Amino acid sequence: MKGVTFIGEKQLRINKYPDPEPGPGQAVVQMKATTICGSDLHIYRLSKDKVKLRPQVIAGHEPCGIIESVGDCVDNIKPGDRVSVLHAIGCGNCAECIKGYDYRCGKMDTPDGRPWWTGQTGNMDGSFADKLLVPARGCLPLPTSLSFIDGAIMACAGGTAYEVLKKLHVSSRDTVAIYGLGPVGLSALLIAKGMGATVIGVELIDERLNLGQKLGLDHLIDVKTASVVQDIYSLTNKQGADTAIDFSGSNAARLNAINCVRFNGNVAFIGHGDEKLTLQPSDLIRRDITIRGSPIFKTDTYFEMADFLVNKGISLEKTVTHTFSLDQATEAFQLFNSGRTGKIAFVWE
Repeated sequence: MKGVTFIGEKQLRINKYPDPEPGPGQAVVQMKATTICGSDLHIYRLSKDKVKLRPQVIAGHEPCGIIESVGDCVDNIKPGDRVSVLHAIGCGNCAECIKGYDYRCGKMDTPDGRPWWTGQTGNMDGSFADKLLVPARGCLPLPTSLSFIDGAIMACAGGTAYEVLKKLHVSSRDTVAIYGLGPVGLSALLIAKGMGATVIGVELIDERLNLGQKLGLDHLIDVKTASVVQDIYSLTNKQGADTAIDFSGSNAARLNAINCVRFNGNVAFIGHGDEKLTLQPSDLIRRDITIRGSPIFKTDTYFEMADFLVNKGISLEKTVTHTFSLDQATEAFQLFNSGRTGKIAFVWE
């Protein structure tokens, strides 16, 4: 089979590997779609010296496909099943896994004792390959009405977006300001609209502004020409947004998110980027604002998200602007690195 690895300084290599064989409790997934995540870009952009310090495994962590084979002691899936695959798979038995926090597992039988994280953002071979070997418990059923690309996005970006909106209890009563219309922000847009919210999108890249408009934004704010906070107050009868979520990782966006919400408003940070942010605690107290972070998503969230997407008729595939074959990985990453696309997917026939 073929697989992609990052070798540093925005370069990658397509290598040939032996086809994987499942051991006890494992499955081999024949890939049908996998999407590029912003966190893949963090590794793609590293220097060669820094890439060498990371596990030398196949990249990619948003997998979806068909079960090709299973090992002994597997009864939750069978060959031919359509599955989305968790990108962080725990042991299933520890306290964190039982609560659904697979990504916090510390008892997995992997080289570093952490969860089975797929791709070079993690520690095990990932989804930029024709086939993927994973613990069977990480293979989750993909409803027939959802596409393989939907399933790939659900494995990380979509799940992350759904999780934070769920934590913030977004509903039809809310106006939600989304800072950053990259792939996760666009997924949040579709999901928030499905929850009935009014959505304001804040972005500076023209292509993503246009895509957000096509996907149903109620209001669009171009950072290049707008006074963001003032415009949000104008759009909300001078009350402010009920909820603001930053997907960009920019401190300017984070501060705007805090400043644009109403009294007793909610703010969440998702995007990684600037590491230090100066806040005014007295302002948070005076305005009774709640700020929270949110990492990826709980395992049980996947099932709720799948039901939600099916019942609401939402396809996250709408966030995809380009598809490539695995042989076109160099071109795909060069394009995604420009920041002027929606989601990009690798697909197999």
